[in-house]
Amino acid sequence: MRSMVLVLMFLAFAINAVAMEHAVQVVDSTGQKDTVGFAAAEPAKEKYVLRVGPTIGIVSGAIVLENADGRKVNPDVWFMQNYGVMIFAPFTSGSSMGARLDIGITSVGTRTRPYEFYDSETDWKGYVIERYSHFTIAPQVSLFGVMMGAGFNFPMKGEIWHPQRSDNKYVVDKNTMKMAIDVRFGGAINVWNSSLGILTIDLLAKYYVTGLYEDGTYTNGFPVTNLGVPKASTKTSDLINLTPVSIQLGLSYQFKLGL
Repeated sequence: MRSMVLVLMFLAFAINAVAMEHAVQVVDSTGQKDTVGFAAAEPAKEKYVLRVGPTIGIVSGAIVLENADGRKVNPDVWFMQNYGVMIFAPFTSGSSMGARLDIGITSVGTRTRPYEFYDSETDWKGYVIERYSHFTIAPQVSLFGVMMGAGFNFPMKGEIWHPQRSDNKYVVDKNTMKMAIDVRFGGAINVWNSSLGILTIDLLAKYYVTGLYEDGTYTNGFPVTNLGVPKASTKTSDLINLTPVSIQLGLSYQFKLGL
């Protein structure tokens, strides 16, 4: 009898141990499934992507906002004379807001009618072309493609010429030109996007707030008569600087560099 009781107790203990082992396996497998499911649901971390690439201004136009007494100005248009590179650094991964830096060669100019009867013309028909080239560094903020910033323009060359005598140019003394600052506003429109990069159409307006010349040195900045003779009564306050406004339509291709 005693041996039978011992056998029954052994069987009960064995059955209980098997049951406990099965329960532990079920709990472990459930926990593993939950862990795997949680890991699968966690989103992949998005890469930080810089964009770097070339820019080119296809067509540009400009005009001076003021003219000296006895002179007049008209807008001028030119092609393919602005080019450089740009860098766009988003504020956060995947953001369309960030900082943009443009570095390159830029041109600005105007058409000036030096005086009423210039080039033996009447009714202000005669004119010269003024064109100035700069090495420009332009930090900007880009908010969903809307750009705002400033350009720091270091003078490279200035030329003035008659449209029918372009081989006879007056070269501006570079010492009379200064580092000019422009304020700018524009937009970049995405027209093609791939894993390699983004093609954008860029529209940019600039105003050269400081002028291009050192004070009192602008060739066409003093008043004249209708025959081009400087007015004897000219005061220092009558002298103007060259302060153009320009608009540029161009393209940029921005390569994506993931970090």
